[in-house]
Amino acid sequence: MDRSGLLPAFPHDLRAVCRPGNHRVAGCSGARWCDVSEIFKLTTAERLWRLLQRTDDLLIELLNAPSRIGGAFAQTTKMKAIYIENYGGPEALRYGELPRPVPKPGQVLVEVRAAAVNPRDWLLREGRYVFRHLMRGFPLVLGSDVSGVVVEVGPNTNHFERGVPVFGMQTPFGRMGGYAEYIAISEAALARKPEGVSHEEAAAVPCAALTAYGALVRIGRVGPKSHVLIVGASGGVGSYAVQIAKALGASVTAVTSTANIILVQSLGADRVIDYKTERFTSVIRNQNVVFDAIGRESLTSCRLVLASGGRYITTIPNGRTAMQSAISGLRRFATGGRTPSAHVVLVRANGHDLERIAGLMAEGRIRSVIDSVYPLHDARGAHEKSRSWRTRGKLVLRVQMGA
Repeated sequence: MDRSGLLPAFPHDLRAVCRPGNHRVAGCSGARWCDVSEIFKLTTAERLWRLLQRTDDLLIELLNAPSRIGGAFAQTTKMKAIYIENYGGPEALRYGELPRPVPKPGQVLVEVRAAAVNPRDWLLREGRYVFRHLMRGFPLVLGSDVSGVVVEVGPNTNHFERGVPVFGMQTPFGRMGGYAEYIAISEAALARKPEGVSHEEAAAVPCAALTAYGALVRIGRVGPKSHVLIVGASGGVGSYAVQIAKALGASVTAVTSTANIILVQSLGADRVIDYKTERFTSVIRNQNVVFDAIGRESLTSCRLVLASGGRYITTIPNGRTAMQSAISGLRRFATGGRTPSAHVVLVRANGHDLERIAGLMAEGRIRSVIDSVYPLHDARGAHEKSRSWRTRGKLVLRVQMGA
């Protein structure tokens, strides 16, 4: 470092006074062996200059230290992840190393054992997810649903300790992050994983089951005397919806394909409609709730199916469904609740609701239906399967450390 602007230059080489001797002098540049008598001959300014030179050497040592001794530590701050650097098709998915997240206040760091694949993951990858603007910037790790073990807790956390197995759903405000070996996530979005439930089974739950729970409990107000029809009953959301509706005491009619009739019956459906051979709108009436888990119907197509004051609920948020919801809501209000209405269910991360769902799982009243389990590095295959809309239950990524 040039200090010529701070101290005057000297006409002689200060290092010339350094020679073999019997004492180490702290102010000697390079920590060489010196003759102490020579040091005392230096002026005060010369001694200060030499001390500054030695300080420069120490600073250089400190700056270079991480590159020499921090290699092993740096490795522990990295993680394997599936991420995108731009929107696009399956080829946009990248598998590589990214910095491991650090939990913020109210968050915990979870070592992810399994992560679920949801349609919004590939919608986000394609740049078509309606809430994509909440997650600006690349690289972006996809996935929201995880199951794993708490390995670190951030400030102001008091619900979970290290070593606790948990599952939950990251919010869009958390920039997703589920397709990775670690995720920093709000403890308010987590619940304890039920005993006897695998990490794959737990990871499948959050987004799908919370969507079904929100539609049936918070919007549909389903109870023991309710009649509920579920469209897409064998899919990720639909399979949980059938079980939750039955747990609430409702009579359930499920709409699915021929190949999935036995599966849906095993989930508890009281009646199953094979859409390949029969149109449910022609044979079903007086339903308190029509839950369209795949977004293929509308209030108009289901109006005759609904009872007075019935609710059509869809999982697809767009301009058309939002407008239909607003208009039908006004009509419902004007008629004192007698007119059927349309609603859009928006899933939200909610640890309390997850605890209730976990309780139902522990009681054996809800189980995860898993179509396929993929290794983390094959997220592309999982996306292609999900995009086909031909899954039985959920798709899950198994996250293995270092895989």
